[in-house]
Amino acid sequence: MTLSLYRQQYGADGGLDARSADNAIGRTSLGLWDLVLRESLQNSWDARTDKSGPICYSVDEYEMSEYQTSILTTEVFSELPPRCRSTELNKFVHQKRIRVLVISDSGTRGLGGPVRADVSGGQGERRDFVDFVRNLGRSTSKGLEGGTYGLGKGVLYRASQVGLCLIYSQALHKGAIQSRLIGVSGGDGDYDDGASRYTGRNWWGVPGVDGIVDPLVGPSARGLAERLGMRIPKKDATGTSVMVVAPDFEGVTSGRERVAAIADAALKWAWPHALDLGKGPNIRFEFTADTVSLPTPEPLSHPVYREFAAAYIEARQRLMDPDYQSNWQTVFTPIRMQRPKLTSGLLTHRISHTPVSTGSELENSVALMRDPRMVVKYLPVAPQPNGVPIFGVFISTPGMNEPFARSEPVTHDDWVYQKAATERNTPNPVRITLDRIRETFRVLSAQGAKAGSGVASKGASRVSAALGSLLSGFSGAGAEVQEPSDTPRSSGTKRPRKASIRQIAESSLDLLDGEVVARYSFSLSGGRPGNVATVSVDARVVTESGGNEASSPEHAESPRFAGWVSGNGLLSSAATLTVAVPSDDVITAVFTQPSDAAIRVTASVEEVEHARS
Repeated sequence: MTLSLYRQQYGADGGLDARSADNAIGRTSLGLWDLVLRESLQNSWDARTDKSGPICYSVDEYEMSEYQTSILTTEVFSELPPRCRSTELNKFVHQKRIRVLVISDSGTRGLGGPVRADVSGGQGERRDFVDFVRNLGRSTSKGLEGGTYGLGKGVLYRASQVGLCLIYSQALHKGAIQSRLIGVSGGDGDYDDGASRYTGRNWWGVPGVDGIVDPLVGPSARGLAERLGMRIPKKDATGTSVMVVAPDFEGVTSGRERVAAIADAALKWAWPHALDLGKGPNIRFEFTADTVSLPTPEPLSHPVYREFAAAYIEARQRLMDPDYQSNWQTVFTPIRMQRPKLTSGLLTHRISHTPVSTGSELENSVALMRDPRMVVKYLPVAPQPNGVPIFGVFISTPGMNEPFARSEPVTHDDWVYQKAATERNTPNPVRITLDRIRETFRVLSAQGAKAGSGVASKGASRVSAALGSLLSGFSGAGAEVQEPSDTPRSSGTKRPRKASIRQIAESSLDLLDGEVVARYSFSLSGGRPGNVATVSVDARVVTESGGNEASSPEHAESPRFAGWVSGNGLLSSAATLTVAVPSDDVITAVFTQPSDAAIRVTASVEEVEHARS
């Protein structure tokens, strides 16, 4: 059966041109394929049949065969409107073939409800079909889901060089699963044709008595989708597939790159749903380009997203159990307000597994999220002075979901506090939350910059490396932590008679042969010329109470001495180093840093008098 074209005319009472949804997206820092992923995946997640999932989300790009291309151009889009992007469809057929991108889901309810926007439907019946296919905007009766505007779907038409999509869906209708298929165009401007003016909105389907087309339904719809090579739900399942005809090449040079860009966007924005937290991931992804499978998101295997994922996993534990305590790498900070008195969410930040920068733009940022736990934005925060990357997540409380959602633009990629309207002289919870998150890291940065620069108490001092994850204690005559000095000693100054040790720089993390190590630099002062000093160091895991562990628990990782180094390289691998005094050299003790514990290093010095002849 050949589908018919319906061109929407302006009514006497006005209307909206086809560019409205596309224009509503406005300016955004997101790339096209990030927008496509975010909008389509959000629609799929909102349509899940089970509140907690799982759903399947797939992206397939392929070049249609000559047979499939013929069906698309002669049975689906045989009639083309004038003065629209879709008018040029046949220019994108090369050697009797055309490329298409198909985005599909399952475990979702499909596009059910009435097929006409002016029909009310039954009591409590959903209107998913007309909301996605016919209407622009979003009915307030749908309540708050991931999307709040219903305009973001315009990006799907933007993704097509001809502004064309073919929509196939299976949904429950009168107690049975019904297949529906309809073609839609978007992103065109309005135009005149003869004495009539058209909005630029077009549909391809089965004409009704009034000339308006409805979807092709039943076995004919399913058969047509199958002949076009679309991935569609099983006969007894519900779900939706959207074909983007002649996909755009913005930012890519091939179909494989395009699908890879969408897969990368899935990792960046939807990694919380790719985590297996005991029952499998909430969303099962699949990506193919010309039948070749591409990697799916694995956040825990990625050098950057594993840090966010680890913080997120810890945050979930804390939200489920307020008494849950994590290790030294993780810090929980509830974001609270006084007026009104409430908690807007939980900020959880985590020190990187490795102290070396990954070069990612996402270092030192916080992933902002609300329900449904898609990342809204990565909020940059103050870096720490020791250079160790920080990764955080902020999860809003259920009661704050709506204020945060209302603060988002159509693309849902920011929290704009000005959009979260409040009564006059009433605190804005969105602004306060963002300010508190930023302030948390400004304070940590300032504290880190000061650490190691003043005199510490005897026994132990907290240093800035890894935000206080390393503890040092130096014993011996005059043991203390001091600033290194570039001022040479006066020749008239007498050296102390007794050798002493001092830490002269904050502790730092580094990589040594692929292993994370902590470096403690110090120098000797005093000592009688001709004598030698023996310097010894020891490291212990610090308990939650701040004391040293008497012994390491079975299978627990313990700090291991890796050696003494100076500017000239390795000095000794023995824990005790002999140095001639007096000495102006800076020497550094290196210990392996356990991944789940803080350590305290203790150093002592003993001066030994050489026998003189």
